[in-house]
Amino acid sequence: MAGASRVAEAVVGLGLVRLGEFTLSSGRRSRLYIDLRELPMHPTAFREAAEALASLVERAVGDTGSDTLAGVATGGILWAAAVGLLLGMPVTYVRPEPKSHGRGRLVEADVEGRRIVVVDDVATTGGSLARAVQALRAAGGDPRAAVVVVDRLQGAGERLAGEGVRLYSLLTACDLLRVMEPGRPGDPLLASALEELGCHRG
Repeated sequence: MAGASRVAEAVVGLGLVRLGEFTLSSGRRSRLYIDLRELPMHPTAFREAAEALASLVERAVGDTGSDTLAGVATGGILWAAAVGLLLGMPVTYVRPEPKSHGRGRLVEADVEGRRIVVVDDVATTGGSLARAVQALRAAGGDPRAAVVVVDRLQGAGERLAGEGVRLYSLLTACDLLRVMEPGRPGDPLLASALEELGCHRG
């Protein structure tokens, strides 16, 4: 996908893919950190990425008959909002926990009967996405697909399949690492990240 390759080049070129020692939100230790929260600070690159993600969402909508987007707080909210504006689709979001004030909601809209695509920035184990799926179902929604900008290929697809939800990704972590390879020959951190994610298998 031409749009996806341009997004990968932009994300790497802006320094949003970092190598080192990191603890992820899943609790895992990793050599690779992908920080897409900084991408909206670069409007041209963000718009191009949002347009590419919108095309993928259109495919997911076509496959599943979905009619509503739900962003996963906090990383998925901007992406869901941007794609919703581009496609003219209703958008809500799912909190990590209910508000302690107001209406105390976990899902910030009435999703009863809605067929939903869940949107997030990066998927690792799929824990946040699975919790969002469960929250949407508890609120009467029907989550049918999940769409992310980057899948780290560390179990999210399998976990969501167990929830009856298909995962679509614009990019994988391996796509980003391969964009980095030509400029970092012999880099042991890059080699370690490629090995961690199984990017050279098969």
